[in-house]
Amino acid sequence: MKKERAWMEVDAQKLRDNYRNLCQFVKDTTCICVVKCNGYGHDAIAEANVLQKAGADWFATACSEEAVSLRTNGITGNILILGHTLPEQMDDLWKYHLTQTVGDVAYGLALASYCRKNNSCVDVHLKIDTGMHRLGIRPDTPMEETGKLFTAEGIRVTGCFSHFATADSTNTEDVEFVYGQQKRFAEWLKTCREYGYNPGMTHISASAAIVNYPEFSYDACRPGILLLGFDSGYMKHPYNRTPVMSLKSRIAKLDVLQPGETIGYGRTYTAKRTMRIATIPIGYGDGIPRNYPKGEVLIRGTRCPLVGRISMDQLCVDVTHLTDVCLFEETVIIGKQGTEEIRLSEMAEKAGTIANEIATKITGRIPRFYN
Repeated sequence: MKKERAWMEVDAQKLRDNYRNLCQFVKDTTCICVVKCNGYGHDAIAEANVLQKAGADWFATACSEEAVSLRTNGITGNILILGHTLPEQMDDLWKYHLTQTVGDVAYGLALASYCRKNNSCVDVHLKIDTGMHRLGIRPDTPMEETGKLFTAEGIRVTGCFSHFATADSTNTEDVEFVYGQQKRFAEWLKTCREYGYNPGMTHISASAAIVNYPEFSYDACRPGILLLGFDSGYMKHPYNRTPVMSLKSRIAKLDVLQPGETIGYGRTYTAKRTMRIATIPIGYGDGIPRNYPKGEVLIRGTRCPLVGRISMDQLCVDVTHLTDVCLFEETVIIGKQGTEEIRLSEMAEKAGTIANEIATKITGRIPRFYN
């Protein structure tokens, strides 16, 4: 049993299996393993090292800080920075052999100029804005203008990509929007090649699109939550993946609540009968959503409902229906225990959000253990 009051366990074998199943699913397509935001809360360094040993040689982060952290902690493969790198951070791009996303012609030329002044050259992937309207070069930008990025000294275009806005939706308009984005990207690539430019590695599909639109196959894809086994959004095609993470704690106190007594901040819960209450030392300060109506935990493989408001450092559950429950007994917040399971998606749905947000908000005071 772990000595910590609360902790996360990540099953490395399930992570490897998810990666290998995905590689079989996408066949000859390169998997750029997205490990941004600390591996969606799962510990990016540990996750990337497991994946690298399983054969992955491409990774993606949101920012240069995340990329440098991977590089200095044993990741030797290619690392694509999906977000913006400031001028003050550009030295890291060539120092650590990182690939930078360029989503704006002016930014790309500024990066090229900076690299020339430092006698350096950086690989870049151009991001084409086919409809998300965040970072990205609009496809109707004259190719004479975008073409400057292919010829500029100081940068080397080794890839071009885009990103779907609605690939996880079944709404008719959203599906049509996906096909529209794909068409715009394909047309832009065609024009690019007609002008004599080599777009390099092409990619458009993240996790949802990989499963829902396998026909949009390019040189690479960008799985993130698929590797971790998340349920997030609609999956059009059956796809086998297993959640790799469990979040656990232990019972810190057992008490009896008498009829009419209240519990927690705001006295929002009043006992209607004699109840046995377990206090678990984990709360919203650890990333459990404060708004978690009808939330439950697992004790002895049995669901136990939350009672009262979740505090920063504790939550309370009703264990009246359990016999001989003990102090310090293991409690599962997310994961399996016996035949029961509480998935990230279940917690997210009850909290009115998505699984990605729940996972990434599990705070740093929760230690992560890979086994």
